[in-house]
Amino acid sequence: MRIAVTGGAGYIGSTLVTTLVSKGDEVVSVDNESIGDYSHLKQHEYGKKAECVVGDIRDLDLLVEAWEGCDAVAHLAALPGLVRCNEHPEEAVSVNVYGTYRVMEAARRLDIGRVVFCSSASTYGVPVEMPVTEGHPQRPLNLYGVTKVAGEQIVNTYWDNYGIETVNLRFGNIYGVGVFTRWGTVIPKFIYQGMGGESLTVYGDGEYSRDFVHVQDISEAMMLSLTKEGIGGETFNVGGETLTINRIANIVKEEIAAETGGAAEAVNTAPRPGETKKFSYDLTKIRGVLGFQNRWTVREGVRQLIKYWAQQR
Repeated sequence: MRIAVTGGAGYIGSTLVTTLVSKGDEVVSVDNESIGDYSHLKQHEYGKKAECVVGDIRDLDLLVEAWEGCDAVAHLAALPGLVRCNEHPEEAVSVNVYGTYRVMEAARRLDIGRVVFCSSASTYGVPVEMPVTEGHPQRPLNLYGVTKVAGEQIVNTYWDNYGIETVNLRFGNIYGVGVFTRWGTVIPKFIYQGMGGESLTVYGDGEYSRDFVHVQDISEAMMLSLTKEGIGGETFNVGGETLTINRIANIVKEEIAAETGGAAEAVNTAPRPGETKKFSYDLTKIRGVLGFQNRWTVREGVRQLIKYWAQQR
């Protein structure tokens, strides 16, 4: 297959690109390099075989030209995260909503058969019941979640009206070593702080829970969604383990001590507005329909990240 990837210079996207190429697919990535860059991908054994286009997903002509002959699209490009979207709201709406429309329009014009859209657990907002299934109401608490809901609706419209087989994947909180690692999400951030001799920053009381999933497990879910027959119009939760932030901090402290003999500490700061208190995923659907199984535990991922941090020094 020839697969188009948006955001292929990023943390998740570059990991997916190398996975696809390793399995024999041709890959063309479009990324404006505003957050990541292609340097890591181009150094990777499999990343060297991908076509890396620098461009904006809102440029329809560029997408149409780059994606000629593609069979499917994996749409990961976005302005990510609660904080970044709140700081740059117009860009968030433009990239995440209008950009998704342009991706779908390019797919329609080129008669591409499938588009997999990467959404987020943030679309659910405060759970009214847990574990959260795909049928749970969507009422996001922040702009990032709002843009992802809008993106899903745009994608669904192209399934309903044009028959493009679209799939929405709602990711949990991502961690782990990919082609490279971003240190901004909670588990990598804790390791970066702890290994650097800083205190682990816990917002609020640390008793809020999240669903944590390894970036390589995310890549596997993407692979399954790009190839599984008969899933047009479907939505899947993509998660792993549900843990509180305090529990994550304790695991990180334990593994840093085991690896280095040093002691890391955690400090509590003011809670961040616009965040859900308790959250856990129901993964019945993705396991039953796609046959998805997590290969990584959080503790294994923490150990991997600690070794990765040390190798970068």
